[in-house]
Amino acid sequence: MKAKNFIAGFAILAILFTVTTLAAQSPAGGEPGIVLSASSNYAQLPSKAKSFIEKHFKNIGVRVCERYFAKGKFEVELNNGVDVEFDSKGVVTEIEASGKSTLPVSVVKDVMHPKAFSRLESNGLADKVESIEFTRNKVCSVELQIPDPDTYLFDINGVFIAIED
Repeated sequence: MKAKNFIAGFAILAILFTVTTLAAQSPAGGEPGIVLSASSNYAQLPSKAKSFIEKHFKNIGVRVCERYFAKGKFEVELNNGVDVEFDSKGVVTEIEASGKSTLPVSVVKDVMHPKAFSRLESNGLADKVESIEFTRNKVCSVELQIPDPDTYLFDINGVFIAIED
C-alpha cells in the first residue's frame, strides 16, 4: 500500500514539475509560444467585418468573437444566434441563421453575387436562406428552408451549378 501511495505521490510531483517548467519556458508576458485559436475582442476584427456587422446587425450584440490563427479566420456569434465567419481581410466566408430561422434578405443580397441572388429572388427563395458558405474551390453553397433538395450551388461568378440534398 505504501508503494502505491509513493508512486501516486511521485506522479503528482512529476506533473507539477512539468507544468511549472512549461510555464517558465513560455515567452515574455506569459503567453504560450503557439496559439491556434483564442477569444478575440470585437475591436480586433478587420474593419470590413465590423462594417458588415454594423450594417446588418446594428442593434444585435456580439456574444462570442474568436480568432483562428492557423486558418486565418474569425468566427463571430451574435446574440440573436447568427454565426458569421470572416477571412483575415474581413470577407464573409460563411454565415448561418440560428435554429430554424432564415437570414435577412439584405444580408443574402450583400453576401452573394448579384447573378446568384437574382436567381434566388426570381425563384421566390431569397427570403428562405438559412446559410451561405463559400468553399475554397470557389463554390457558393446556399442552404434553403424548403423541402429536399434544399441546397443550391453557384460558382464564384454567380452561375448556377446544381441543386443538392
